[in-house]
Amino acid sequence: MDDGVSSFVQIRGSVPLFWEQPGLQVGSHHLRLHRGLEASAPAFDRHMVLLKEQYGQQVVVNLLGSRGGEEVLNRAFKKLLWASCHASDTPMINFDFHQFAKGGKLEKLENLLRPQLQLHWEDLDVFARGENVSPRFQKGTVRMNCLDCLDRTNTVQGFIALEVLHLQLKSLGLSSKPIVDRFVESFRAMWSLNGHSLSKVFTGSRALEGKAKVGKLKDGARSVSRTIQSNFFDGVKQEAIRLLLVGDVCGEEVADKGRMLLDNTALLVTPRILKAMTERQSEFTNLKRVRIAMGTCRMASERRM
Repeated sequence: MDDGVSSFVQIRGSVPLFWEQPGLQVGSHHLRLHRGLEASAPAFDRHMVLLKEQYGQQVVVNLLGSRGGEEVLNRAFKKLLWASCHASDTPMINFDFHQFAKGGKLEKLENLLRPQLQLHWEDLDVFARGENVSPRFQKGTVRMNCLDCLDRTNTVQGFIALEVLHLQLKSLGLSSKPIVDRFVESFRAMWSLNGHSLSKVFTGSRALEGKAKVGKLKDGARSVSRTIQSNFFDGVKQEAIRLLLVGDVCGEEVADKGRMLLDNTALLVTPRILKAMTERQSEFTNLKRVRIAMGTCRMASERRM
């Protein structure tokens, strides 16, 4: 079976809305939505269409909580998906990880999450190919999110990967217990290293473990490190990302004015120049008076006792 190949692709991504975490983030998460649901709908639709074009059928697994700022984002995400044209063919599985699997109680994943996922295995399938192997093709992916797509997502994606691993090995004709156990052991070690590597890239610390007393002490130290990193050092990273993706690092007000007044190439200038150009807009813009008619209608009903 040296030529046998099998794979299963999963996707992780932030909630596809316009939102941010302003101010100091200590303890609970403070979130702010930049745009309403109607204004976010076109970008959300493009995102889902792109996923379906590239990966096929989508199953959304939402791990956001139901308290504080996460609850606001969670509710907005569900409303936007259910109100979109993708609601009919894009199932959403909502699993509050902090509520059901708090303290590393991963048996809840088996009891509560596994039955919901099993409903969609046939729609997704796995890829398998090789000599004396019946060809199989993956037809869709699981799109998963928590808030930062790190610890919770790492845990649940690892759980799903282990569930699918048995199916992959069976499709390759490797179903004996010693072989399966060896693959599972190797995968756990590999996935742990993967989670730590991703966490270091985004937070500067290893992934949270959430188990045993020693693990909780380590998690506490890592949480403090993450708080310092996110509140005092992430600003420069965010500006670099924005410069690469958007082309400017201006404040929202200046950037919005610049987009209305200038073409996209002008947005590549420094924020100082762009601000000066928006302040001197009267020198290169003309005003034109327009008339706008607006009407409202209020339907009042009379209740009789």
